[in-house]
Amino acid sequence: MHTDEYEIALFREVDVCKGQIRNYQRILKNLEELHGLTSAAFQDRMRQGDLPPSFAAQEWHDTIEALRRWKETQVEYERLLNTMKISAS
Repeated sequence: MHTDEYEIALFREVDVCKGQIRNYQRILKNLEELHGLTSAAFQDRMRQGDLPPSFAAQEWHDTIEALRRWKETQVEYERLLNTMKISAS
């Protein structure tokens, strides 16, 4: 069943996702600039156990994971929205 309310709600959820994604990307950019590493290089060093003990590894790792989850959520909402648009036609 298609109603405008569902579509409006999904658009809002996509907007929330986009805002969270921008926020986590900003945090990652700050971490990368602060430590002089890309997030990919950080993840490689973390897997190898090659980070100093005082390094904010958990925060960085959690931010990467949060960004990944928000991106997956956005894709899912967009998929639902596209399905809704197709069924309304």
